[in-house]
This record gives sequence, structure tokens and C-alpha cells, in this order.
Amino acid sequence: MPSISPHLDHLRLRQLRLLELIDRHRSLRAVGEAMNLTQPAVSQMLKDLEYAFGVTLVDRSVRGAALTPLGRVALQRARAGLAVFDHLAADLATDLPSVVRVGTNPASLFRLLPAALRQLEAHRAGIRFRLEAGTVDNMMSRLLDGELDCYVGRVDWAAMPAEVADLLRYEPLTETDLVVACSVDHPLAQRAEVLATELTQWPWALPSGDTNNRGTIETAFRNCGVSAPLPVVEVSADPTSQLILAQEIELLICVPRVVLDSQIAGGRIVPLVTPDLFLPPIRICAVTLKEIDDLPALHLLRDALLQVCR
Repeated sequence: MPSISPHLDHLRLRQLRLLELIDRHRSLRAVGEAMNLTQPAVSQMLKDLEYAFGVTLVDRSVRGAALTPLGRVALQRARAGLAVFDHLAADLATDLPSVVRVGTNPASLFRLLPAALRQLEAHRAGIRFRLEAGTVDNMMSRLLDGELDCYVGRVDWAAMPAEVADLLRYEPLTETDLVVACSVDHPLAQRAEVLATELTQWPWALPSGDTNNRGTIETAFRNCGVSAPLPVVEVSADPTSQLILAQEIELLICVPRVVLDSQIAGGRIVPLVTPDLFLPPIRICAVTLKEIDDLPALHLLRDALLQVCR
């Protein structure tokens, strides 16, 4: 293990918050006003911070102040660490058990997470959970900033810088397919198979354009040599709304297969066989920051997720 600089022991939390303020205001004078300090005092805080780490974290010029590449790495790690302190303080201020903050994608709320919490017997384990669902990018960003303790869902590793991926502990859980589906009353429901060119001739409800599933769907159609369907309705990261739209308006949808197997679908939504439309499977995983991976509650949750997936 590399030796730790003794100067790090003299740092204070507000010196770590300094990087966030510099990134936001891009001026040491403005940072001083935000912290109720003089500019020379802010400059000294920054010098002490850089001396403790032994690297230049901020470029100063007549145009202002900007984080160096190493400064951006330090900011990312500092955000996560400060968030841990903030939530620790909130937990200690109450007599209740600590809260595990879990981010996920909506499809994982249909079966995977409820089954894991049942396996864990969360109501008896002395652990509270806060579940939040959103897009992949949003959930991963909040995990890296320390606002979440764990993320359960898909990860776009191709779009993630290597230095960011190195901060994470990753546990593969399971896979689910994306499938084109429709109401049992839809004219296509009785077809043995439907080609991509035919699918574009019907009205659709699709995830919003900022989601990974939407990108996967559009790519699949382009690989068939046709333009992706322009949706009549866009739904932001919510398969439940797509199920309702498919039933009520008879729109075509594309959702994870696990969603069709849920009670919400109620057997009223059926998958279509699309032989030329290749939709790659979605790999679901559990992701945590390496520095908090030893938390007992996270180990219990991960073990429960693995048992359910087996």
C-alpha cells in the first residue's frame, strides 16, 4: 500500500469543498464571497490542499480559475467522500437505523429489487432502504457523487472513462431481453412473426431520447436498413406507462421482457417475434464505490440480489 502524506491529516472538510466551489464559480474571489473569506485566505487554502496532495489541482490565470485534469479526479472523489460524511451526520442525528440509498432503473423495480428485499427480510434486518429510479446516466452520476450507496441496473461501460470505472466495484447479476410487444387486441398480436419494415408502419410509444433503451431500439432498426419509428408518445424511463399506452391506445412498445412477466402487464401485453430486429440483452449489475463497499448493509443487499438471480 502506498504511503499516505502526513500533510493530509491537517486537511479540513471545507478545503475539500473548495474544489466544488472553484469548479462552480471559476474565480477565487467569487469563492471567497461564497465562503465569507478573503481572496488571499482562499488562495492559502488552495495552496495547502495542493501541498497535501503534492499535485496542481487548479490552473490560475487572469481569466479565472479552472480545475486541472487531476483536479477533476480529486473533485469526483471528494464529492463522494463528502456525501458519505453528510449522510453519516444525518443518520447519527436520528435514533433510526441507517438508510441504504439504492438507485435503479424502473424495470428492476418490477421483480429484482422487491424479490431481493423479500429474501433479505428487510423489515427484520434493522436496515432502511431508499429506492430511487431513473435513467442510467442519472443514477450513475449520483452514485459517483456519493448521493447513492448502490446502483442496480444496466451500465454503459463503453461511454465510461477508464479512470471513473476504476472507482467502482461491479457485480454481474442477470440479463433480460428487450422485446417488441403490443396489446392482445392489436392486429399484429396473432402474427407468427413481424419484420422491421412492417413494424415502422404502426404507431409506437417509446422511451425518451435520453435513455439507453431508446438508443438500442433505434440502432436495431438502422441495422435492418430502415429508419427507427417516430413515436406518437415518448415516455421518460417508465415501462409501466408504456404498458398502459399499449393496452389503452394499442401502440407498439419495446420493453424489458421482465416487465411483460409482471402482474402489471396482467397477460394483456404479448411479445412479438421479430426475426430480423436484433435487440441485444440488457445485463443488470450491482455497482458501488470501492471506498464504501465494506458497508455490511451493502454486503447483505448484494448477497440477496445474487441469491434471487441464481
